[in-house]
Parts: sequence; C-alpha cells; structure tokens
Amino acid sequence: MAEKTEGTFWEKSDQQLENGYHVKFVTMRHNSPFHWHRAMELLFILNGKATVTMEGKKYRLKPLEFMVMDSAQVHDTVYAMPQTMGVCIHISKNYMRRYLPDIELMRFQCSLDSILPPQKESYTRLCELIKELTILYFRQTPSYQLRSKAVVLQILAELVEHFGNSVSESLSVSGLHKLTQLEQISQFVEEHHQEKITLQDGADELGLNKDYFCRFFKENMGISFIQYVNQVRVNHIYQDLLHTDGSIQEIMEHHGFFNQKLFYRMFKEIYDCTPVKLRQNAVDNPYV
Repeated sequence: MAEKTEGTFWEKSDQQLENGYHVKFVTMRHNSPFHWHRAMELLFILNGKATVTMEGKKYRLKPLEFMVMDSAQVHDTVYAMPQTMGVCIHISKNYMRRYLPDIELMRFQCSLDSILPPQKESYTRLCELIKELTILYFRQTPSYQLRSKAVVLQILAELVEHFGNSVSESLSVSGLHKLTQLEQISQFVEEHHQEKITLQDGADELGLNKDYFCRFFKENMGISFIQYVNQVRVNHIYQDLLHTDGSIQEIMEHHGFFNQKLFYRMFKEIYDCTPVKLRQNAVDNPYV
C-alpha cells in the first residue's frame, strides 16, 4: 500500500523528508482512506476536483483551490474521475521546528470555505506561492532546491501569521500520545486487513477494554473501527482494480471483503461509481 497510495500513516515520517518538505503530483490512483501524517499536508488542485473529509465535514476542492491538513489531523481524500490532478506538499514538523521551536503548540486551519474575510488576501497569496512551487517542481532547474526552499518558507510564514492558533501544552502532549496509539492500530489493520479482524482484536492490540477502545477509536477517527477496517480493504481493492486484471470477486476476497452487498454500497459511497465503471474510466487514462 505504501507505493500505491499517498495516504499511508507511516509513509513519510519527518526522517524521510530529507529536505524538510516533499512535493508530489497526485491523481485518482492516490485516493486514500482515513489517515494522517506527522508532517503538515497542503493539497492544491490543478484540474478536476477532490473531496477531503476531515472532522466530520466534507471539503470540496476545485481547480486552483487548496487546503491544509495539519499534523496528526485525520482525513481522507478522494480525487474525482476520470482526470483530476493535484499537488500534495508535506512539510516536516522537524523542519518547521528549526524556525518555530513551539510548533507543537500551534494548530493550522486553512480552506476556502472556512476562512474569514480578513484572511482572503493571505489565502490568495498562498495560492500564488503554491503555484510557484508547482512550476519549480515541474521544471527541476539546477536552482530548484534553493528556490523551492525559499517558497516553502514563505508559505509557512503566511500560515503562521494568518492561519495558526495556539493550543495548550497539555493538549499537545495528549495528542502525540493518541497519535502513537492510532499509528499502532492502523499498522495492525494494514498488516492484517486480509484476515478476519474484530473489535476485540483491535482492543487487544492496544491492551484496552473493548468498550473503551470502541469509544476511543470513534472519537479520534470519526468512524467506527469496523468501518475503518472495511475502508482500508475497499482502498486496496480500488488500487487492485486499477492495476491488476483479476475479477472483482477475486480481488474482494483477496483483501478480506466477503459481504458483496456491503462492498458495492461502500464503494459507490466513497468513489461515486461502481467497480466496473472505475475500470472503464481507467482504460487509457494517463492519470492512472
């Protein structure tokens, strides 16, 4: 999954972001279930549209719009078919800490439908900076590293000045502890999604009471543990439908999904199409 999707939880740790940030083009093959990153993520849509679900709210991004998913902020992303392309930027917390020692005590929120009138000018500047970074990434001139780092720092400055909010130190420490637990259970689901997984299995993995684990997971992920397990399975099935020739039934069962009716309902809800339609749209699609 780490190579197929952009959204695995352990894919880009701060240690892996060698330059402090990472820029990548993303398309419909990078759809991901609920996930998070230790790094801050910025998503900028170039063409088509994308839907980000975060904290129970859906954000619908159109071309030349962007939003911020803060460090450890749980979200999922679906890129509309047949041809949507965006730019995904991850900025390491370790990198930000060089310039902002108290970065753990800041939270960032920025999307077009949540900004206040005084923030509109800054949002527009951020869009221009991200477009500039995209052009630099595309051209990869000898000065790319120098120029891109300068632009990333400008982006951070705008976010800190206009879209950053302070949180208490106790909340920050609590959030890091929860993140560690969620990473552990998500890794467990990723490794065992092809097997039968119960609520008790999840509770046992973290050494928690089943009822407490049920509440803990729902409060922090926004969906139930079993829903999450099925979303991970559906995402793997989605990727295999794009990249393999196996039958839908074979791929479903390979990834531990045996309830056909539930699978088709979930697939349609998440991707707004059927598995057959997905494969039709993928034929000769340069974005797959």
